[in-house]
Amino acid sequence: MRATRVGRWLALGACAAVLAGCETMSGGGLSGLSSALGGLGVGSGGTASGIQNVVQGASAAFKDYSPQEERELGSGFASVLLGARPLVRDDQLQRYVNRVGLWVAEQTDSPKDAQGRPVAYDWRFGVIDSDAVNAYATPGGYVFITKGLLHTLHSEAELAGVLGHEITHVVRGHYLAAVKKGGFAQMAGGIIEARSGSGALSGAMINMVRNIYAKGLDQSDEYDADRYGMLWAARAGYAPSGLIQSLQAVSGGSAQDANYQMLLATHPPAQERIARLNPLMAGKFAGIDGVNNEGRYRTALRALD
Repeated sequence: MRATRVGRWLALGACAAVLAGCETMSGGGLSGLSSALGGLGVGSGGTASGIQNVVQGASAAFKDYSPQEERELGSGFASVLLGARPLVRDDQLQRYVNRVGLWVAEQTDSPKDAQGRPVAYDWRFGVIDSDAVNAYATPGGYVFITKGLLHTLHSEAELAGVLGHEITHVVRGHYLAAVKKGGFAQMAGGIIEARSGSGALSGAMINMVRNIYAKGLDQSDEYDADRYGMLWAARAGYAPSGLIQSLQAVSGGSAQDANYQMLLATHPPAQERIARLNPLMAGKFAGIDGVNNEGRYRTALRALD
């Protein structure tokens, strides 16, 4: 009974913000992110919580980097990603993905820095002009999704689940942990210094970033991002099943297909991820419907046709 009431509240309350208020979020265009790796928008205030956290704890990775240092590191990571593949040159599509991403990011529980203060992120979302089926995050709040993955998804709820997964990598400090585990702390310091002084990254720094993305995160981090990503999307009023549906959409991908190779090499099997999420759908999220917004998603993707 309680789950049904929560589901109705989400559908009529939080979802209204997705359907209406989300449209009023400020969001710059392609030029903003391209010209300073930022400036695509800031979200409106307020969080539609209403669902108990499904996991607990905080990443220790934030103890070694100040929020400013994390942003500089993320800026360096983002510049490497965009150096490999540029953004899709369509402001309307970029704004749409930013609105969805910013609204989902508004639902997160802020981690604390070394002094116990909430970490504030300047979230920036972008669609990369690549047929590869993948999505990426960097420290500091950069999140990218490829046009190949957008073509594979079927609804806004699926997009919200994917972006929620990537947002979790940021707020849980997964890439900061990967930097430390890989022994790249000194190199990361060089990236922070270079970005803070508007300097260029060295070849070794660029190779470090490429190495991290090619190797991928720990599988435990990916499962963690799935659980939290489902939570953030549900809090935003989307169908929590969206993330599972997105995993079903990519589950048919083959390692023989170049567009799926990195995704499959760096993530646990989709069916295993789905199996771990199904108990949550039957438990914490039982009776919660949310919205899918298939029509609006199809309309937004016409720019890619």
